[in-house]
Amino acid sequence: MIYIVSFVVQGGGHPGAIQNMEKRPDKGDRVKLGDKFYEVVEVVEIVPARGEFGYLHATCRPVEE
Repeated sequence: MIYIVSFVVQGGGHPGAIQNMEKRPDKGDRVKLGDKFYEVVEVVEIVPARGEFGYLHATCRPVEE
């Protein structure tokens, strides 16, 4: 399955992104948006999967380094 994921970053420090992913993101995963890493804090299904595609929304926060 291919997941089409809408990423939103808490605090507005990044405009967010839409990415196609082969693995469903889970809470606690780290994703790279631009040149920085973010931690996934919530994943919600936007609409039920259709065929080979899943549609998700993920809320992220900046990773403290």
